[in-house]
Amino acid sequence: MKILLVEDNEKLANAVLKKLENNGYCVDMFFDGDEGLYALESSFYDLLILDLGLPGIDGIDIIKKLRNLHKTIPILIISARDELDQRIFGLECGADDYLCKPFELNEVIARVQALLRRTKYHVHSKITYNDLVYDTQNRTLSRADKYIELSKRELAIFENLLLNLDTVLSKENIVEHISTYTESIHPSSVETYVSRIRKKLGDSINLKTARGLGYILSSK
Repeated sequence: MKILLVEDNEKLANAVLKKLENNGYCVDMFFDGDEGLYALESSFYDLLILDLGLPGIDGIDIIKKLRNLHKTIPILIISARDELDQRIFGLECGADDYLCKPFELNEVIARVQALLRRTKYHVHSKITYNDLVYDTQNRTLSRADKYIELSKRELAIFENLLLNLDTVLSKENIVEHISTYTESIHPSSVETYVSRIRKKLGDSINLKTARGLGYILSSK
């Protein structure tokens, strides 16, 4: 899962970034509203964590722009604007959740997991595929109650394929989901990660190569 974090308090932003990354998320971070909006317009994200009082464009205006363009990305506001009417206004503008500052980092993770579970996983926190069980909340993969060790990128690629079962994903699509502005990878590297996933998961998966198109995780 790829998350965009837009927060102008650098100390807080870095703490949230570290917490998200420690929980396996791929994160881009910006301290300015204009830069954040540009990232939203030029890249794909599964979720947006957004401060409101930002340099450049205000967070509320970013939300309005996204919703006016019918963008359905889940949005979690993190803001010091804690009055009831401010919180209601943020939700009415199109945010999906609102967390007032100060907050505990564990609560940010819980809210992120709840939003992703609601919008990406259709309520279920565990997805079964053949003899594998993927826990979307803890981001772990297991077989017969034994955890399978995948690297952060291997797990991110498998998750993307699993959530798009029976759909061909191009190398560029996969790269888009696992790269950030500070940590990019070349599409050719995807072949290496896919090879490692096949080796580690063996007969548990039916991961095909669609020559010239990409990869498909088949349900059959």
